[in-house]
Order: sequence, then C-alpha cells, then structure tokens
Amino acid sequence: MTRRAGLRSARWLLLLACVPAFVGSFHFSARTGVARRAKDDDRVNYMESPLGQFLGSIAKAMSDSPLNDAKIWFAQTQAGEYDEAAARGKLEDYIKNNKVLMFSFTKCPFCIKAKRELTDMGVPFTALDLDQMDQEGKELRAELAKKTKRTSMPNIFIAGQGIGGCNDGPGLLTLKKEGKLEPMLRDAGALA
Repeated sequence: MTRRAGLRSARWLLLLACVPAFVGSFHFSARTGVARRAKDDDRVNYMESPLGQFLGSIAKAMSDSPLNDAKIWFAQTQAGEYDEAAARGKLEDYIKNNKVLMFSFTKCPFCIKAKRELTDMGVPFTALDLDQMDQEGKELRAELAKKTKRTSMPNIFIAGQGIGGCNDGPGLLTLKKEGKLEPMLRDAGALA
C-alpha cells in the first residue's frame, strides 16, 4: 500500500470513528420527514440502540488499534501551537483538585449518560465540557490524549485515577455493574 493510500484509509477510519457522535446528534422524524437536533434523551436512546452499540464497538476497536495514534495526532493538530507545559499543568491541577472529574463534550450521548449516572447516584462531580472551552479545551484534550491514550469523551477520573469513559476503559457503567464504583467513590470521599 502506498503512503498516500494509507493516509486516505486512515482518514476514512478516523471519520468512521466520529460517526457515532454525529449520528447521535440528529433525530429523523418519520412524521415530518425532517431531521432536527437531538435532545439529550434522544442521544442517550441512540447510544443504547443496536446501531449506537455497533458504532460504539467500532470506535472502541479503533481505540485499541494502531489507528488510535492517528486520533491522538488529530487532537494535537486541532490544538495547534500552544504551551504544552502550561496545559499539562492545568490538566494535572484539575485532576488533583477534584474528587470526581469528567472531561466531556456537551452533546456526546456517552457524556450525557455518565453525567446522569453520577447525578442519580448523588455524586458531586466536576464536568469540564471541552467543546465549550475554546482553545483551552483543545489544549486540554490534546494533553489528555497524551496522558491517557484516549481521545474519546467522557474521560473520567476518580481520586486522580483514570477510569476511562462511560462504558470503556473499564468505564463508569462497567465499574458500577461489577460493584467496584461505589467503593471507589467512597474511598475518594465523593459518596457517603
């Protein structure tokens, strides 16, 4: 395979990794025949649908493959030129100074689901919506990608320990299902 064909393939696979978030951002009405911006409930329902689960598994497989380096490169490219040491310092301060910290995107269905889960459990947490933080958000995402080797959101920390996302890495929902989340939150002082 030529270098050019390899880059073209990597671009298509990178685009495919973005499909779950994009598709989950719209809702098609069969009654009106019009696509509209999805509400949070629509996004979560999409995430839990067979199509959402399938596309999520593709995105997870990509994060476990060498293509993950391309996703990290893309996050760094989006950030452009910046003071890496200062951004890394901010990132570490956020992680150190919050018992439960979630880096997220406002319209990401996995982020919405994770926020709801923590809220329903009565867990106080800090959510940093990187897509609402302009350049600082891009810099934090680039540094987060270097630190965790993950570019997807949410990216959750409990007592300074990265637990992954909503359902991957091992993930908030996986830890809850396995009975490990509540003890972890209690040990962090985030749950009575």
